[in-house]
Amino acid sequence: MAESPRRVAFQGEHGAYGEEALRALYGPDVEAVPCLTFRGVFEAVAEGRVASGVIPVESSLGGPVAENVDLLLEHDLPISGELSLRVRHCLVAPPGRALEDIERALSHPQALAQCAGYLRRRGITPVPEANTAIAARKVAEEAPPRTAAIASRVSAELYGLTVLEEGVEDSPDNHTRFLTLGAPAPRAWTRRKTALAFTVQNAPGALYRVLGAFSARGLEVSRLESRPQRRAWEYVWCLDVEGSLEDPRVREAVGAAQGACITLRVLGSYGVA
Repeated sequence: MAESPRRVAFQGEHGAYGEEALRALYGPDVEAVPCLTFRGVFEAVAEGRVASGVIPVESSLGGPVAENVDLLLEHDLPISGELSLRVRHCLVAPPGRALEDIERALSHPQALAQCAGYLRRRGITPVPEANTAIAARKVAEEAPPRTAAIASRVSAELYGLTVLEEGVEDSPDNHTRFLTLGAPAPRAWTRRKTALAFTVQNAPGALYRVLGAFSARGLEVSRLESRPQRRAWEYVWCLDVEGSLEDPRVREAVGAAQGACITLRVLGSYGVA
């Protein structure tokens, strides 16, 4: 098993779910390096300031994190691992605040989306922030009136906040899918996956021929989404297929799919925790 990297980047402040995913992947002793933005995580890895980075790419409730999908396409950094993290949100506020007094909740847009029903029922106005832990720190330091944050219990403990209510996400099966960039985590993986990005001609059957390359070999395509390119109404497709490039079936399918594409790029062939 490979030695654990000493420095791994994540977006936000200490106490963010990204740091929780980072430590689940790389262990408790790794140095977690906070970055203000997701782009900052990519740049830290690309410039060698950290050995690896951890980014969220999809929420089971809020859907894809489009910014990070686009950053994966923009940068030439291989995906090296994946973790599905159970996310349990808390409504947190400075000590002495009562739940019935809260009118605004600060958090990352994905977290607000995951708690939209709860906020609506409570009559609480969502206010976007760059990160859940950043929201918690802001509420702790500035103590704006009638305002709370949606963040983790770890964030509440870290910034001296009171948990007014726990489990405020709209689904008990709320998960976020995190990817690692750069050095892989030193752990055993439950299965393998390969991620591709490709473009096809705007013609009947073009996408069908790509998908058929995997279907014909009995391979499961577990994700397919499109992202707009710079020219209007042209798209790049992102596809995850179960299996490693070390598997001859996967290699053959990728080769066959490439023949039906204008461009095809392997974003990574990696382990899934």
